Amino acid sequence: MSIEIDEKGTISLYQGDSGEIIVTGLDSTKSLVVYFAIQNKNRKLIGDELKVVASNKDSISFFLTPDYTDLLEVPMNKPFEIYYYGIKVCENETKSEDTLFVENSTYGDLNQIIVYPKKVVGL
Repeated sequence: MSIEIDEKGTISLYQGDSGEIIVTGLDSTKSLVVYFAIQNKNRKLIGDELKVVASNKDSISFFLTPDYTDLLEVPMNKPFEIYYYGIKVCENETKSEDTLFVENSTYGDLNQIIVYPKKVVGL
C-alpha cells in the first residue's frame, strides 16, 4: 500500500496503486453511514462515492482499489495532479449529514489528494 496521509489530511498516492484511508472518532452509539468522494479541480466527481456502514463503530476504513485510483489521471506534462476529497457522516435515525474535516484544518479548507503518475503498470 502506497498511500500516505500527512497531519493536515493531505493524501499522496501513485495513480493505480491501492491503499486504505481510516476515519476515526465516530460516535459508536449511533447508526452511521460514512461516504468518501473525490473531485477534480472543476468539482467533477471522479468515480463513484465510496460508502461504509459504521453502525456501533468508532472507526472505519475505505479501501481504494487500483481501478479506483487509476481514474486519477496525471497529465503527461505535469509531475503530479491535485484532486480533492470529502468525507460525510450520515445518521439514519435523524437523517442528519455532517461533512468531516481533518483536525488540523479549518472550515472551508480543501482536502487535497496529490496524485503522482504510475511508475509501473503491474497486474
